[in-house]
Amino acid sequence: MDTQNARPLPDAVASPDAAAEAGSRRYNAALLIGLGLMLAVVVGLNLLLGERAAGTPELVKAASDWQHATGGVTYSPPITANRPFKSLRLADRLPEINGVVLGASTSMGLTADAFPPDVRIYNFAQTANPLHSTIGEAEYIVHHYSDQVKWIFLALDWSVGMLYRPGKPNTLDLSPAAAVSPQALPSVSFLRKLEDAISWPRVRNLWSILRLAWRSPSGIAAVKRALFDASSTDYRCPDGTPARDFDTINRGMCVGFRNDGSATFADGRPVDPARVDELVRAGAAPDSRYSQPIVQGHGKINPALLDGLVRLSNELAAKGGRLVLFAPPLIPGLERTLGASAHAGDAVKRTKAALDQWAKREGLIIIDAGASERFGCTATEFLDEHHAYPACYRKILRRFWERYDSGESIKPGLWRPGV
Repeated sequence: MDTQNARPLPDAVASPDAAAEAGSRRYNAALLIGLGLMLAVVVGLNLLLGERAAGTPELVKAASDWQHATGGVTYSPPITANRPFKSLRLADRLPEINGVVLGASTSMGLTADAFPPDVRIYNFAQTANPLHSTIGEAEYIVHHYSDQVKWIFLALDWSVGMLYRPGKPNTLDLSPAAAVSPQALPSVSFLRKLEDAISWPRVRNLWSILRLAWRSPSGIAAVKRALFDASSTDYRCPDGTPARDFDTINRGMCVGFRNDGSATFADGRPVDPARVDELVRAGAAPDSRYSQPIVQGHGKINPALLDGLVRLSNELAAKGGRLVLFAPPLIPGLERTLGASAHAGDAVKRTKAALDQWAKREGLIIIDAGASERFGCTATEFLDEHHAYPACYRKILRRFWERYDSGESIKPGLWRPGV
């Protein structure tokens, strides 16, 4: 009898443990479901924002029309594909200009006020734009816009290896019709969109958008605008210039292109003078993004690119125009250190000598601005090792135009102060 009465005790003792285990499973399941729902919302919203960030022909035209009407700061997404937007802006600006700047982002610091009043430029420089493409862009401009464009300033980005890449110059269409065609923007696979949607920068950007929108006086309406409207509302940059954001990143920061085509670089900060030596050492190291393309190219310039530049110069000259080439500035000390290094020094000297000899032979001027300190540029006039702010470019162009306008001849070849 006593034994029978004792048998239920183990079950009674086990019951609380079983209940606790069941509760734990329910909690874990609820937690996983909650996290899954949160992730699904984040991915869904970022896919929505990502579709707009990838850009559309409609956004390209809307951004161009807005800048044409206001003269403000903007760009059409994606920030990595600027040609459609700038093609429309160039066509709009043609009645007001007679010069064009062509290059990669290293040339985006060139503003219209760096040129004399009789040289009115539009900066057509684009993100990661290789020399193969800038020659193609210049050829289109000469063939279609030479009645208006008499000056072409074209960048030779030797420091990031663009002179050494193989292949012939590209043939490009800069017409307004091509700019708003579906093929004008790069296509992105769904897998790539999904990877982007769960990336930390996108998640952080989504949080920033929702936080800023929620804090605005309009609350939910601001969240809806941020998520679904084609652009932000108009606002003012620190200098009073109007701005509007058509991209879903960097909202309210005045990031984009000015009416003259130059970039604000408002999402960056000037180089800290205390870090200059560190940046120069790192930039001149054997494994740096400056050393590697120079060394791998052995300082041997692609002759097809030089032939394309000669052909371009001759065609422009036949129509009463002039081609001026320039090597974009580097942070003070970087070119000198690269040129003195054991691994890259010979290739740098070979590149410079080849450019100088070629330019003299073909009657071309190359503004040799790589050693920016020769023009008085300082480290704080740079965003990083090879992106100069307008202040540095103004110093470079001022020295050039002082010499050019004085009647003192600037001889073909590499030109810098004292040459």
